[in-house]
Formats: sequence, structure tokens, C-alpha cells
Amino acid sequence: MEQSYKLVLIEWVDSVGGPESWEYAEGLESLKPMAVSSVGYLIEDGKDYKTLVQNIGRGQVRGRISIPTCSIIKVKRLRV
Repeated sequence: MEQSYKLVLIEWVDSVGGPESWEYAEGLESLKPMAVSSVGYLIEDGKDYKTLVQNIGRGQVRGRISIPTCSIIKVKRLRV
């Protein structure tokens, strides 16, 4: 690996969407945000967001996700 990145677990809160079709407003169930756990290599550790990737190889990355800092509950460094 060209550069060493921290392997981390991030626990965060994500939004939840409803079905892709019309719904009757009466009797709707609540759409509560859900807790999510993501594991990956921390390639950006910014003030407003953190970016993880799932795979790194030959100077390339794959499976990238940026998580807003305001949604993060906990960041834990993992040992390989």
C-alpha cells in the first residue's frame, strides 16, 4: 500500500426514505432515522465530514462514502 490509512469503525445516524410510490397521508407510519455502522480506511478526516473507502490497491480506491460529522456518533480505530 502506497500510503498508510487508519482502519476505522464509524457509528452514525442515516436518514430513511419511504417507498417510491404515492402514499395516503392518513395512517402513515413514522420514518425514523436509523443507526448505521461503517468500516473502512479513513482517507479524509475533515471538520465537516469523514470519508471512508472499502478497498485500496495500486494507487486506486473503491467503495467510497463521505459521512457528515454532524451524523457521527462514534469513531473507533481498529487494529489489523
